[in-house]
Amino acid sequence: VMHERNAHNFPLDLAAVEANFIDG
Repeated sequence: VMHERNAHNFPLDLAAVEANFIDG
């Protein structure tokens, strides 16, 4: 979904997802 949009920034997106998951 949103990660598909940032497929070129996979590592950065993954970190953002993890940070969002922890923060949320």
